[in-house]
Amino acid sequence: MALQIDIPLPGGITHADGYVRVIDSRVCKKDGESDWFMMVGVAAYKDADARAAKVRLTSPEVDQFKFAYSVDDGASPADAYAKLKTLDLFADATNV
Repeated sequence: MALQIDIPLPGGITHADGYVRVIDSRVCKKDGESDWFMMVGVAAYKDADARAAKVRLTSPEVDQFKFAYSVDDGASPADAYAKLKTLDLFADATNV
């Protein structure tokens, strides 16, 4: 699974219809704190062919995201994609 979005690049330009894939999702809690959170790491590519060739785009805005997490929430990659879609950047994302 992946999401197709317009990817913001350094210098104020945008790559239209880029390919974004979750590469890491983990649930964490800092020592001494009671709140859990989910970290989601993503990789951005020009398209699916660039993904297959392992050629990433550099996009600091599309790199890693932190979400509030409850122990009742899921922690699967599908849950990570669902959380991404709650962000403005991913609001119009399509599944590819």
